[in-house]
Amino acid sequence: MCSEEEEEEEEEEEPVAPRVPHPSREKPATKAPAPKEWVKKAEKLLQGDSFGPLWTQLVAQWRLREEQTWFETSTKSHSAKLRPAQVGAWVQRARAGAPDIKDTAVFAKEFKAWWQDINPAWRKISLPMPRKGGSWTFMQVPGQNGFLNVLMCLKWWREKISDESED
Repeated sequence: MCSEEEEEEEEEEEPVAPRVPHPSREKPATKAPAPKEWVKKAEKLLQGDSFGPLWTQLVAQWRLREEQTWFETSTKSHSAKLRPAQVGAWVQRARAGAPDIKDTAVFAKEFKAWWQDINPAWRKISLPMPRKGGSWTFMQVPGQNGFLNVLMCLKWWREKISDESED
């Protein structure tokens, strides 16, 4: 039997997106600049009307994080060690079109391995990965070489599953 305090503590453990300090504390302007062209292009690529409200919310959260970094353009990226080859091919093609994914199961396995690799060490202790327990700064890679690559993998995977279910 749980006390009211224990129940309240359990309720408070809902996952919360990691906080990114707003750059306005570091920059003199009070409002982020207009999105750069790469952001506009990425937003169009990430559209997935049939993916549902959680996808729409995820894309909106990604855009907000990019805005909080003033739409930084950077060459910094997550580790490419286990990254699916399709990401590199997509980047080399100036992020145009979807890559060729011949085997969805193989792509999913590669993506999961990469996802685990790019997460902070404190999350790699078990599956499913814990949502709380340490710093998220390791994951905060803004710009077109950052979390956009993760989202694009999710989108390609989802599209492949949809295509296969229609066959």
